[in-house]
Amino acid sequence: MATDYIHPYEGAVGVRSRCRIRLYLPYEDTDAAVVICSELPDNPGASATKAAEQIAAEVIAHFWLPSPPVWIEHRQLETTDGEQEAFDLVTFAHYEVQKIFRNGILRKEIGAASRKPLDQRTVEMLVGRGV
Repeated sequence: MATDYIHPYEGAVGVRSRCRIRLYLPYEDTDAAVVICSELPDNPGASATKAAEQIAAEVIAHFWLPSPPVWIEHRQLETTDGEQEAFDLVTFAHYEVQKIFRNGILRKEIGAASRKPLDQRTVEMLVGRGV
């Protein structure tokens, strides 16, 4: 794991929000980094799922990731209305970081997100440890 931190962002209506980012760098240069973006139960603003294109762009730009990362959204038990913990593999229409005005705010974004469910065991195999 390269870093584990709380990532601040402003949602579409300008409300300060936050999510947890865990970045795992690859052992080989030919592999992709893995990012786990976790929804926080005390997040006051837009969900990490609704802001995925923005958060991913900010992380890619900040860490200068040379290739598109494997992006995983994580919803803890506390953020799923008491259902079970959930993981999704998120792919984006494109990974080019662009600056876009949205609701009068200049922000970074990448292409639209698509999701496919993942199980925890698969996520742990991708990062090489428990999550």
